Amino acid sequence: MNWMIPNIITIASLISGLTALRFALDDKWHMVVGLVTLSAIFDALDGRTARLLRATSAFGGALDSLCDVVVFGVVPGLCLYLWALQDHGSLAWAAALFYVVCIALRLARFDSELPDKPDFAKDFFTGIPSPAAGLLVILPLVIDLQFGGVPAARSAFPVALVLVICGVGAVCTLPTFAGKTLKIPSYYALPSLAIIALVVGLAVVEPWAAYLLLAGLYLASIPFALVAYGRRKQRYLSLTD
Repeated sequence: MNWMIPNIITIASLISGLTALRFALDDKWHMVVGLVTLSAIFDALDGRTARLLRATSAFGGALDSLCDVVVFGVVPGLCLYLWALQDHGSLAWAAALFYVVCIALRLARFDSELPDKPDFAKDFFTGIPSPAAGLLVILPLVIDLQFGGVPAARSAFPVALVLVICGVGAVCTLPTFAGKTLKIPSYYALPSLAIIALVVGLAVVEPWAAYLLLAGLYLASIPFALVAYGRRKQRYLSLTD
């Protein structure tokens, strides 16, 4: 029975994502952002739940990847197409297609990676993971919801550019923090809890501002991940020589 729980969470992520597309058709963009975010939360929980219950399986991994292609590839791509690109011809559609294909390729690479990475690489993803890409690519929606009537947030070229950049970020080999083995020292526990409480409070009071803040922090972490990866790789190679 335990094996069903993480798969149910994965299905919940899929349902949330597909429902976001339904709200996009009704121009209810705040619901789109909320449901894609909810899908990302479910996606973060399903793998951890499977490991906690010792219920990991090839079926669960395949289901998770298929759902991620839909939820963080097809749904955001189509939502942004409906948001800003549908009246701008084939090149605008090509930008949406490019993003979706990149997410599919990124997940195919993730599934085919060797399970036993070198120690220096275990804390890193290769490229931007699909949930993060799905949340970053809908930033034009969030910017418009936060600031209201921002012309660039609904203009074809900036939105298409966001799709292309997020697609490239997903398939590139740039290392990004995985956070799977993140351990917070005990003396940082209280400050960490205080920061989390602050972010949660901001999310309740100003959800779009909190979204933009977290997206900005994630983007800012990428150069640090690149430096940390390079140092760990250099240290690892020096020890194995």
